[in-house]
Amino acid sequence: MIQKEVYQRAVKKQAHFRTPPLALQSSNRAPLLSWSGIIVARDLVKRLGIAEAIDGELSLLQRHRPYTESDHVVSMVYNFLTGGEVLLDLERLQGERSFLQVIGAEQFPDPTTAGDFLARFTDEDIGVFQKVMEEVQGRAFELLEEGKKRRGTIDSDSSLYEVYGEKKEGADFSYTNCWSYSGLHLTLSETGDVLYQELREGNRHSSDGVTEVLPGIIERVKKHFCEVRFRGDSAFYKKDLVEICDGRCVEFFIVADQTKRLMGKVFELDGDAWKFFRGKEKQGHTVGSKGGKRKKRRNYRRAVALKRKPALKYKGRAEVASFQYQPTGWEKAYRFVVKRTELVEKGDQLSLSEGMKSYAYHIIVTNSRRSDAAVMCIAQRRANQENLIKDFKEGLGLSHVPTGRFNANKIYFKIAALAWNIKTWMLNLLRLGDGAVVRFKRFLYRWIYWAVIVSRTGRDSVVVRIADRGYLHMLHGALAQVESLKLPIV
Repeated sequence: MIQKEVYQRAVKKQAHFRTPPLALQSSNRAPLLSWSGIIVARDLVKRLGIAEAIDGELSLLQRHRPYTESDHVVSMVYNFLTGGEVLLDLERLQGERSFLQVIGAEQFPDPTTAGDFLARFTDEDIGVFQKVMEEVQGRAFELLEEGKKRRGTIDSDSSLYEVYGEKKEGADFSYTNCWSYSGLHLTLSETGDVLYQELREGNRHSSDGVTEVLPGIIERVKKHFCEVRFRGDSAFYKKDLVEICDGRCVEFFIVADQTKRLMGKVFELDGDAWKFFRGKEKQGHTVGSKGGKRKKRRNYRRAVALKRKPALKYKGRAEVASFQYQPTGWEKAYRFVVKRTELVEKGDQLSLSEGMKSYAYHIIVTNSRRSDAAVMCIAQRRANQENLIKDFKEGLGLSHVPTGRFNANKIYFKIAALAWNIKTWMLNLLRLGDGAVVRFKRFLYRWIYWAVIVSRTGRDSVVVRIADRGYLHMLHGALAQVESLKLPIV
Protein backbone atom coordinates (compact mmCIF):
# COMPACT_ATOMS: atom_id res chain seq x y z
CA MET A 1 0.00 0.00 0.00
CA ILE A 2 2.82 2.37 0.85
CA GLN A 3 4.58 1.59 -2.44
CA LYS A 4 1.36 2.39 -4.34
CA GLU A 5 1.09 5.82 -2.66
CA VAL A 6 4.74 6.62 -3.45
CA TYR A 7 4.16 5.67 -7.10
CA GLN A 8 1.07 7.89 -7.34
CA ARG A 9 2.95 10.87 -5.87
CA ALA A 10 5.80 10.30 -8.36
CA VAL A 11 3.36 10.27 -11.25
CA LYS A 12 1.86 13.58 -10.15
CA LYS A 13 5.34 15.19 -10.07
CA GLN A 14 6.24 14.05 -13.59
CA ALA A 15 6.65 16.84 -16.14
CA HIS A 16 4.25 17.04 -19.07
CA PHE A 17 4.68 18.82 -22.38
CA ARG A 18 2.18 21.62 -21.84
CA THR A 19 3.38 23.83 -24.75
CA PRO A 20 3.16 27.22 -22.97
CA PRO A 21 2.67 30.39 -25.07
CA LEU A 22 5.82 32.17 -26.28
CA ALA A 23 6.69 35.78 -27.05
CA LEU A 24 9.44 36.82 -29.48
CA GLN A 25 11.56 39.88 -28.67
CA SER A 26 14.66 41.42 -30.19
CA SER A 27 17.83 41.59 -28.07
CA ASN A 28 21.10 43.51 -28.46
CA ARG A 29 22.90 41.68 -25.69
CA ALA A 30 25.90 39.42 -26.14
CA PRO A 31 25.12 37.03 -28.99
CA LEU A 32 24.85 33.27 -28.76
CA LEU A 33 27.15 30.95 -30.66
CA SER A 34 25.50 27.66 -31.60
CA TRP A 35 28.73 25.86 -32.53
CA SER A 36 31.14 26.36 -29.64
CA GLY A 37 33.21 23.35 -30.70
CA ILE A 38 34.47 25.36 -33.66
CA ILE A 39 36.77 27.10 -31.16
CA VAL A 40 38.77 23.87 -30.82
CA ALA A 41 38.86 23.42 -34.60
CA ARG A 42 40.03 27.04 -34.98
CA ASP A 43 42.93 26.51 -32.58
CA LEU A 44 43.90 23.24 -34.26
CA VAL A 45 43.91 24.89 -37.70
CA LYS A 46 46.25 27.54 -36.29
CA ARG A 47 48.49 25.02 -34.50
CA LEU A 48 48.97 22.95 -37.69
CA GLY A 49 49.68 26.07 -39.77
CA ILE A 50 47.04 25.26 -42.38
CA ALA A 51 46.38 28.86 -43.42
CA GLU A 52 50.09 29.67 -43.75
CA ALA A 53 50.71 26.54 -45.81
CA ILE A 54 47.89 27.42 -48.23
CA ASP A 55 48.90 31.06 -48.66
CA GLY A 56 52.54 30.11 -49.09
CA GLU A 57 51.92 27.78 -52.05
CA LEU A 58 48.61 28.72 -53.65
CA SER A 59 48.27 31.90 -55.73
CA LEU A 60 44.89 32.44 -57.37
CA LEU A 61 43.90 35.99 -56.42
CA GLN A 62 45.59 39.14 -57.76
CA ARG A 63 44.44 41.14 -54.76
CA HIS A 64 43.68 40.02 -51.25
CA ARG A 65 40.86 42.45 -50.61
CA PRO A 66 39.37 41.41 -48.35
CA TYR A 67 40.12 37.65 -48.47
CA THR A 68 43.21 35.53 -49.03
CA GLU A 69 43.24 32.04 -50.54
CA SER A 70 43.33 30.49 -47.07
CA ASP A 71 40.34 32.59 -45.98
CA HIS A 72 38.23 31.01 -48.70
CA VAL A 73 39.42 27.47 -47.96
CA VAL A 74 39.07 27.75 -44.18
CA SER A 75 35.62 29.35 -44.50
CA MET A 76 34.40 26.29 -46.43
CA VAL A 77 36.05 24.03 -43.84
CA TYR A 78 34.14 25.87 -41.09
CA ASN A 79 30.97 25.49 -43.12
CA PHE A 80 31.43 21.70 -43.16
CA LEU A 81 32.40 21.56 -39.48
CA THR A 82 29.24 23.40 -38.43
CA GLY A 83 26.95 21.06 -40.35
CA GLY A 84 26.76 22.99 -43.64
CA GLU A 85 26.07 20.84 -46.68
CA VAL A 86 25.94 23.33 -49.58
CA LEU A 87 27.70 26.57 -50.44
CA LEU A 88 24.52 28.48 -49.65
CA ASP A 89 24.96 27.49 -46.00
CA LEU A 90 27.83 29.99 -45.80
CA GLU A 91 25.14 32.66 -45.40
CA ARG A 92 24.26 31.50 -41.88
CA LEU A 93 27.91 31.95 -40.82
CA GLN A 94 28.16 35.22 -42.69
CA GLY A 95 25.45 36.78 -40.54
CA GLU A 96 26.49 35.22 -37.21
CA ARG A 97 28.21 38.01 -35.25
CA SER A 98 29.35 35.70 -32.45
CA PHE A 99 30.99 33.34 -34.96
CA LEU A 100 32.87 36.20 -36.61
CA GLN A 101 34.11 37.34 -33.21
CA VAL A 102 35.41 33.88 -32.34
CA ILE A 103 37.36 33.42 -35.58
CA GLY A 104 38.55 37.04 -35.53
CA ALA A 105 37.01 38.16 -38.82
CA GLU A 106 35.19 41.32 -39.83
CA GLN A 107 33.64 39.76 -42.92
CA PHE A 108 32.89 36.29 -44.22
CA PRO A 109 32.80 35.12 -47.87
CA ASP A 110 29.45 35.12 -49.60
CA PRO A 111 28.35 31.87 -51.33
CA THR A 112 28.70 33.50 -54.77
CA THR A 113 32.20 34.71 -53.86
CA ALA A 114 33.11 31.21 -52.72
CA GLY A 115 31.79 29.76 -55.98
CA ASP A 116 33.90 32.23 -57.96
CA PHE A 117 36.97 31.19 -55.96
CA LEU A 118 36.38 27.50 -56.74
CA ALA A 119 36.00 28.27 -60.44
CA ARG A 120 39.54 29.75 -60.56
CA PHE A 121 41.27 26.39 -59.98
CA THR A 122 43.13 24.73 -62.82
CA ASP A 123 44.53 21.18 -62.82
CA GLU A 124 47.91 22.60 -61.77
CA ASP A 125 46.37 24.53 -58.87
CA ILE A 126 44.52 21.41 -57.69
CA GLY A 127 47.86 19.55 -57.68
CA VAL A 128 49.43 22.31 -55.57
CA PHE A 129 46.54 22.17 -53.10
CA GLN A 130 46.91 18.39 -52.83
CA LYS A 131 50.61 18.78 -51.96
CA VAL A 132 49.77 21.36 -49.30
CA MET A 133 47.24 19.01 -47.74
CA GLU A 134 49.78 16.19 -47.72
CA GLU A 135 52.26 18.45 -45.94
CA VAL A 136 49.69 19.38 -43.29
CA GLN A 137 48.68 15.75 -42.86
CA GLY A 138 52.33 14.87 -42.29
CA ARG A 139 52.42 17.37 -39.42
CA ALA A 140 49.34 15.76 -37.90
CA PHE A 141 50.92 12.30 -38.19
CA GLU A 142 54.00 13.61 -36.38
CA LEU A 143 51.80 14.56 -33.44
CA LEU A 144 50.13 11.15 -33.15
CA GLU A 145 51.04 9.20 -30.05
CA GLU A 146 53.51 6.38 -30.72
CA GLY A 147 51.02 3.66 -29.87
CA LYS A 148 48.92 4.60 -32.89
CA LYS A 149 51.85 4.54 -35.31
CA ARG A 150 52.73 0.87 -35.13
CA ARG A 151 50.80 0.07 -38.30
CA GLY A 152 49.22 1.99 -41.16
CA THR A 153 46.76 0.21 -43.45
CA ILE A 154 45.93 1.90 -46.75
CA ASP A 155 42.44 1.01 -47.98
CA SER A 156 41.39 1.81 -51.55
CA ASP A 157 37.96 1.96 -53.11
CA SER A 158 35.78 4.06 -55.39
CA SER A 159 32.27 5.41 -55.08
CA LEU A 160 29.63 6.93 -57.35
CA TYR A 161 28.25 10.43 -56.78
CA GLU A 162 24.96 10.67 -58.62
CA VAL A 163 24.10 14.08 -60.07
CA TYR A 164 20.74 15.31 -61.31
CA GLY A 165 21.70 18.38 -63.32
CA GLU A 166 22.07 17.82 -67.05
CA LYS A 167 24.83 20.43 -67.43
CA LYS A 168 27.39 19.08 -64.99
CA GLU A 169 30.79 19.18 -66.68
CA GLY A 170 32.63 15.85 -66.37
CA ALA A 171 29.56 13.80 -65.43
CA ASP A 172 29.01 10.59 -67.38
CA PHE A 173 27.02 7.38 -67.30
CA SER A 174 28.62 4.87 -64.95
CA TYR A 175 28.64 1.08 -65.22
CA THR A 176 25.27 1.16 -63.44
CA ASN A 177 23.93 3.54 -66.11
CA CYS A 178 23.81 6.29 -63.48
CA TRP A 179 24.52 9.91 -64.48
CA SER A 180 27.29 10.60 -61.99
CA TYR A 181 30.85 11.36 -61.00
CA SER A 182 33.26 8.69 -59.77
CA GLY A 183 35.23 9.26 -56.58
CA LEU A 184 38.52 7.55 -55.75
CA HIS A 185 39.24 7.18 -52.03
CA LEU A 186 42.42 6.02 -50.31
CA THR A 187 42.05 6.08 -46.54
CA LEU A 188 44.04 5.06 -43.47
CA SER A 189 42.20 2.37 -41.55
CA GLU A 190 43.76 2.94 -38.13
CA THR A 191 43.08 6.70 -37.89
CA GLY A 192 40.23 7.35 -40.34
CA ASP A 193 42.28 9.87 -42.36
CA VAL A 194 41.57 10.47 -46.03
CA LEU A 195 45.00 10.06 -47.63
CA TYR A 196 43.86 10.87 -51.15
CA GLN A 197 40.53 11.81 -52.68
CA GLU A 198 39.89 12.47 -56.36
CA LEU A 199 36.65 13.30 -58.14
CA ARG A 200 36.68 11.80 -61.64
CA GLU A 201 34.44 11.49 -64.67
CA GLY A 202 31.54 9.11 -64.14
CA ASN A 203 32.67 6.52 -66.67
CA ARG A 204 35.97 5.53 -65.05
CA HIS A 205 37.25 2.21 -63.77
CA SER A 206 37.63 2.02 -60.00
CA SER A 207 41.41 1.66 -60.05
CA ASP A 208 42.16 4.31 -62.69
CA GLY A 209 44.90 6.61 -61.43
CA VAL A 210 45.89 4.51 -58.42
CA THR A 211 49.15 3.33 -60.01
CA GLU A 212 50.33 6.94 -60.29
CA VAL A 213 49.49 8.06 -56.74
CA LEU A 214 50.06 4.89 -54.68
CA PRO A 215 53.91 5.05 -54.54
CA GLY A 216 53.82 8.56 -53.09
CA ILE A 217 51.12 7.61 -50.58
CA ILE A 218 53.14 4.60 -49.42
CA GLU A 219 56.21 6.77 -48.89
CA ARG A 220 54.18 9.30 -46.90
CA VAL A 221 52.73 6.63 -44.63
CA LYS A 222 56.11 4.90 -44.21
CA LYS A 223 57.62 8.10 -42.80
CA HIS A 224 55.32 7.92 -39.80
CA PHE A 225 54.19 4.30 -39.37
CA CYS A 226 56.38 1.32 -38.59
CA GLU A 227 54.45 -1.17 -40.73
CA VAL A 228 52.44 -0.44 -43.89
CA ARG A 229 49.70 -2.52 -45.52
CA PHE A 230 47.59 -2.11 -48.62
CA ARG A 231 44.10 -3.54 -49.17
CA GLY A 232 41.76 -3.41 -52.14
CA ASP A 233 38.84 -5.20 -53.75
CA SER A 234 38.92 -7.05 -57.07
CA ALA A 235 38.97 -3.76 -59.03
CA PHE A 236 42.54 -3.31 -57.74
CA TYR A 237 43.65 -6.82 -58.72
CA LYS A 238 46.34 -5.58 -61.09
CA LYS A 239 49.91 -6.61 -61.76
CA ASP A 240 51.20 -3.02 -61.45
CA LEU A 241 49.71 -2.47 -58.01
CA VAL A 242 51.03 -5.80 -56.72
CA GLU A 243 54.52 -4.95 -57.96
CA ILE A 244 54.40 -1.48 -56.39
CA CYS A 245 53.56 -2.97 -52.98
CA ASP A 246 55.90 -5.95 -53.24
CA GLY A 247 58.82 -3.79 -54.39
CA ARG A 248 58.41 -1.50 -51.38
CA CYS A 249 58.05 -4.30 -48.80
CA VAL A 250 54.40 -3.46 -48.20
CA GLU A 251 52.03 -6.24 -47.19
CA PHE A 252 49.09 -6.34 -49.60
CA PHE A 253 45.72 -8.05 -49.37
CA ILE A 254 43.81 -7.76 -52.65
CA VAL A 255 40.67 -9.64 -53.69
CA ALA A 256 41.47 -11.76 -56.75
CA ASP A 257 39.31 -12.17 -59.84
CA GLN A 258 37.95 -15.72 -59.99
CA THR A 259 39.22 -16.60 -63.45
CA LYS A 260 38.78 -20.07 -64.93
CA ARG A 261 42.47 -20.87 -64.57
CA LEU A 262 42.61 -19.68 -60.96
CA MET A 263 39.49 -21.61 -59.98
CA GLY A 264 41.06 -24.69 -61.55
CA LYS A 265 43.87 -24.40 -58.99
CA VAL A 266 41.29 -24.07 -56.22
CA PHE A 267 39.45 -27.22 -57.30
CA GLU A 268 42.75 -29.16 -57.33
CA LEU A 269 43.16 -28.70 -53.56
CA ASP A 270 42.57 -31.93 -51.65
CA GLY A 271 40.42 -32.24 -48.56
CA ASP A 272 43.33 -32.08 -46.11
CA ALA A 273 44.32 -28.62 -47.37
CA TRP A 274 41.13 -27.01 -46.02
CA LYS A 275 41.08 -25.78 -42.40
CA PHE A 276 38.06 -24.61 -40.45
CA PHE A 277 37.79 -20.80 -40.47
CA ARG A 278 36.24 -18.90 -37.61
CA GLY A 279 35.67 -15.28 -38.61
CA LYS A 280 36.31 -12.36 -36.28
CA GLU A 281 32.62 -11.92 -35.56
CA LYS A 282 32.46 -15.49 -34.21
CA GLN A 283 35.53 -15.40 -31.99
CA GLY A 284 34.93 -15.38 -28.23
CA HIS A 285 31.61 -14.64 -26.57
CA THR A 286 29.57 -11.51 -26.27
CA VAL A 287 29.55 -10.53 -22.63
CA GLY A 288 26.54 -8.97 -20.95
CA SER A 289 26.47 -6.43 -18.13
CA LYS A 290 26.83 -9.18 -15.49
CA GLY A 291 29.77 -10.88 -17.17
CA GLY A 292 27.82 -13.87 -18.50
CA LYS A 293 27.19 -14.99 -22.05
CA ARG A 294 24.59 -12.92 -23.83
CA LYS A 295 21.84 -14.85 -25.57
CA LYS A 296 22.17 -14.80 -29.32
CA ARG A 297 19.38 -12.87 -30.98
CA ARG A 298 17.29 -14.33 -33.75
CA ASN A 299 18.32 -13.60 -37.33
CA TYR A 300 15.07 -12.06 -38.60
CA ARG A 301 16.44 -11.29 -42.04
CA ARG A 302 17.29 -14.93 -42.68
CA ALA A 303 13.94 -16.09 -41.30
CA VAL A 304 11.97 -13.74 -43.57
CA ALA A 305 14.12 -14.61 -46.61
CA LEU A 306 13.59 -18.34 -46.08
CA LYS A 307 9.87 -17.79 -45.59
CA ARG A 308 9.59 -15.97 -48.90
CA LYS A 309 11.92 -18.34 -50.76
CA PRO A 310 11.97 -21.78 -49.09
CA ALA A 311 14.59 -23.07 -51.57
CA LEU A 312 17.00 -20.21 -50.73
CA LYS A 313 20.50 -21.19 -49.69
CA TYR A 314 22.47 -19.36 -47.00
CA LYS A 315 26.09 -19.50 -45.89
CA GLY A 316 27.17 -22.16 -43.44
CA ARG A 317 30.56 -23.54 -42.41
CA ALA A 318 33.65 -21.74 -43.79
CA GLU A 319 37.11 -23.17 -44.53
CA VAL A 320 40.39 -21.67 -45.73
CA ALA A 321 43.36 -22.94 -47.71
CA SER A 322 46.26 -21.44 -49.67
CA PHE A 323 48.51 -22.21 -52.65
CA GLN A 324 51.16 -20.59 -54.86
CA TYR A 325 50.01 -19.34 -58.24
CA GLN A 326 51.43 -17.16 -61.01
CA PRO A 327 48.76 -15.37 -63.08
CA THR A 328 49.31 -14.92 -66.79
CA GLY A 329 51.66 -12.00 -67.49
CA TRP A 330 52.86 -11.64 -63.89
CA GLU A 331 56.58 -11.74 -63.13
CA LYS A 332 56.42 -14.32 -60.35
CA ALA A 333 54.08 -16.50 -58.31
CA TYR A 334 52.26 -15.21 -55.25
CA ARG A 335 50.36 -16.77 -52.40
CA PHE A 336 46.59 -17.02 -52.85
CA VAL A 337 44.42 -17.60 -49.79
CA VAL A 338 40.94 -18.89 -50.55
CA LYS A 339 37.90 -19.14 -48.30
CA ARG A 340 35.07 -21.41 -49.28
CA THR A 341 31.71 -21.12 -47.52
CA GLU A 342 29.21 -23.92 -47.77
CA LEU A 343 25.78 -22.95 -49.08
CA VAL A 344 23.15 -24.58 -46.89
CA GLU A 345 19.49 -25.12 -47.73
CA LYS A 346 16.64 -24.59 -45.31
CA GLY A 347 16.63 -27.09 -42.48
CA ASP A 348 20.30 -27.96 -43.01
CA GLN A 349 19.42 -30.29 -45.87
CA LEU A 350 23.02 -30.99 -46.89
CA SER A 351 24.07 -33.04 -49.85
CA LEU A 352 25.06 -36.63 -49.14
CA SER A 353 28.41 -36.52 -50.91
CA GLU A 354 31.24 -33.96 -50.90
CA GLY A 355 31.13 -33.56 -54.65
CA MET A 356 27.50 -32.46 -54.58
CA LYS A 357 28.00 -29.64 -52.10
CA SER A 358 28.02 -26.07 -53.37
CA TYR A 359 30.30 -23.31 -52.11
CA ALA A 360 30.82 -19.57 -52.34
CA TYR A 361 34.48 -18.61 -52.81
CA HIS A 362 36.50 -15.57 -51.74
CA ILE A 363 40.16 -15.36 -52.82
CA ILE A 364 42.91 -13.03 -51.58
CA VAL A 365 46.31 -12.54 -53.20
CA THR A 366 48.99 -11.55 -50.70
CA ASN A 367 52.69 -11.51 -49.93
CA SER A 368 52.06 -11.90 -46.20
CA ARG A 369 53.58 -14.76 -44.22
CA ARG A 370 50.75 -14.84 -41.72
CA SER A 371 48.45 -17.81 -41.33
CA ASP A 372 45.61 -18.36 -43.80
CA ALA A 373 43.01 -17.41 -41.20
CA ALA A 374 44.90 -14.24 -40.22
CA VAL A 375 45.23 -13.16 -43.86
CA MET A 376 41.51 -13.65 -44.45
CA CYS A 377 40.58 -11.73 -41.27
CA ILE A 378 42.84 -8.80 -42.20
CA ALA A 379 41.42 -8.67 -45.71
CA GLN A 380 37.82 -8.76 -44.49
CA ARG A 381 38.34 -5.77 -42.19
CA ARG A 382 38.55 -3.60 -45.32
CA ALA A 383 34.76 -3.67 -45.33
CA ASN A 384 34.79 -0.85 -42.76
CA GLN A 385 35.98 1.50 -45.53
CA GLU A 386 32.51 1.23 -47.06
CA ASN A 387 31.13 2.80 -43.86
CA LEU A 388 33.80 5.50 -43.91
CA ILE A 389 33.07 6.48 -47.53
CA LYS A 390 29.34 6.47 -46.86
CA ASP A 391 29.84 8.74 -43.86
CA PHE A 392 32.15 10.98 -45.90
CA LYS A 393 29.44 11.40 -48.53
CA GLU A 394 26.42 11.78 -46.27
CA GLY A 395 28.01 13.48 -43.26
CA LEU A 396 29.49 16.28 -45.37
CA GLY A 397 26.53 16.58 -47.71
CA LEU A 398 28.52 15.46 -50.74
CA SER A 399 25.50 13.85 -52.32
CA HIS A 400 25.02 17.41 -53.60
CA VAL A 401 27.66 18.46 -56.16
CA PRO A 402 27.74 22.27 -55.92
CA THR A 403 28.72 23.68 -59.32
CA GLY A 404 28.60 22.91 -63.02
CA ARG A 405 32.38 23.20 -63.46
CA PHE A 406 34.38 20.02 -63.15
CA ASN A 407 37.55 21.50 -61.56
CA ALA A 408 35.45 23.55 -59.14
CA ASN A 409 33.75 20.37 -57.97
CA LYS A 410 37.09 18.54 -57.69
CA ILE A 411 38.59 21.16 -55.40
CA TYR A 412 35.37 21.39 -53.38
CA PHE A 413 35.64 17.67 -52.63
CA LYS A 414 39.30 18.05 -51.64
CA ILE A 415 38.36 20.85 -49.23
CA ALA A 416 35.70 18.50 -47.86
CA ALA A 417 38.45 15.90 -47.34
CA LEU A 418 40.43 18.52 -45.40
CA ALA A 419 37.41 19.20 -43.18
CA TRP A 420 37.01 15.46 -42.62
CA ASN A 421 40.67 15.15 -41.63
CA ILE A 422 40.41 18.07 -39.20
CA LYS A 423 37.55 16.21 -37.53
CA THR A 424 39.77 13.10 -37.41
CA TRP A 425 42.74 15.04 -36.02
CA MET A 426 40.58 16.64 -33.34
CA LEU A 427 39.51 13.21 -32.15
CA ASN A 428 42.89 11.47 -32.42
CA LEU A 429 45.36 14.19 -31.47
CA LEU A 430 43.29 15.68 -28.65
CA ARG A 431 42.23 12.23 -27.39
CA LEU A 432 38.55 13.02 -27.71
CA GLY A 433 37.65 9.74 -29.41
CA ASP A 434 38.62 7.33 -32.17
CA GLY A 435 38.71 9.10 -35.52
CA ALA A 436 38.33 5.82 -37.37
CA VAL A 437 35.09 4.97 -35.57
CA VAL A 438 33.20 8.16 -34.64
CA ARG A 439 30.83 9.15 -37.44
CA PHE A 440 30.68 12.73 -38.63
CA LYS A 441 27.17 13.53 -37.41
CA ARG A 442 27.96 11.99 -34.05
CA PHE A 443 31.09 14.19 -33.91
CA LEU A 444 29.00 17.30 -34.59
CA TYR A 445 26.46 16.51 -31.86
CA ARG A 446 29.14 15.47 -29.38
CA TRP A 447 31.67 18.27 -29.89
CA ILE A 448 30.34 21.11 -32.07
CA TYR A 449 26.66 21.72 -31.36
CA TRP A 450 26.90 23.42 -27.95
CA ALA A 451 25.54 26.95 -27.42
CA VAL A 452 27.61 29.58 -25.61
CA ILE A 453 27.46 33.34 -25.05
CA VAL A 454 30.19 35.34 -26.78
CA SER A 455 31.29 38.85 -25.80
CA ARG A 456 34.32 41.12 -26.12
CA THR A 457 36.39 42.72 -23.36
CA GLY A 458 38.02 46.11 -23.32
CA ARG A 459 41.29 44.57 -24.52
CA ASP A 460 39.63 43.21 -27.64
CA SER A 461 39.81 39.60 -26.45
CA VAL A 462 36.82 37.29 -26.70
CA VAL A 463 35.00 35.89 -23.67
CA VAL A 464 32.96 32.70 -24.02
CA ARG A 465 30.42 31.91 -21.31
CA ILE A 466 29.02 28.43 -20.91
CA ALA A 467 26.95 26.65 -18.28
CA ASP A 468 29.01 24.91 -15.60
CA ARG A 469 28.26 21.39 -16.77
CA GLY A 470 30.20 18.53 -18.27
CA TYR A 471 30.86 20.20 -21.62
CA LEU A 472 32.67 23.12 -19.98
CA HIS A 473 35.33 20.78 -18.57
CA MET A 474 35.53 18.87 -21.86
CA LEU A 475 36.10 22.13 -23.75
CA HIS A 476 38.77 23.22 -21.26
CA GLY A 477 40.54 19.89 -21.67
CA ALA A 478 40.40 19.99 -25.48
CA LEU A 479 41.83 23.52 -25.65
CA ALA A 480 44.59 22.54 -23.22
CA GLN A 481 45.44 19.57 -25.43
CA VAL A 482 45.73 21.87 -28.47
CA GLU A 483 48.13 24.12 -26.57
CA SER A 484 50.27 21.13 -25.62
CA LEU A 485 50.76 20.02 -29.24
CA LYS A 486 54.34 20.73 -30.29
CA LEU A 487 55.49 20.12 -33.82
CA PRO A 488 59.02 18.70 -34.11
CA ILE A 489 61.70 21.10 -35.31
CA VAL A 490 62.93 20.08 -38.77
